[in-house]
Amino acid sequence: MIDALISGKLIKAPQPLKLSRNGIPYCNFMLRVNQQDSDETLLCSGIAFGEHAEKIARLGKDDPLSVVGSLKLSYWIDNEGYQKSGLNITVSNCLTAYEVKKRRGTDKPKPSAQTQYDDQGYDFNDDIPI
Repeated sequence: MIDALISGKLIKAPQPLKLSRNGIPYCNFMLRVNQQDSDETLLCSGIAFGEHAEKIARLGKDDPLSVVGSLKLSYWIDNEGYQKSGLNITVSNCLTAYEVKKRRGTDKPKPSAQTQYDDQGYDFNDDIPI
């Protein structure tokens, strides 16, 4: 197996959450990944378990998603008899655009109307006498 970080957009909404025999939630999804040096896109199917599955299951078609996990190349014969190949990833971690927006929104302090900040975020209206 290869450890990989893959970022793309969901081709369609992920399948609804299911429960494994052990009671662990999981979901399957398909990502469309743009190749850096080409106009072609690559399809990657994935499976996520637990909290990662719950995050991914809330997403919809065309939502951006980044996943980290074990990558495996698979081969199959299609209905017309041609050999096809694809990528499968078992997710060990994920990041959605909604999480990024949430983190960015809570990281920055909200300046008050009287507080002035310079370009680097330092408060000029502090109580230090100069």
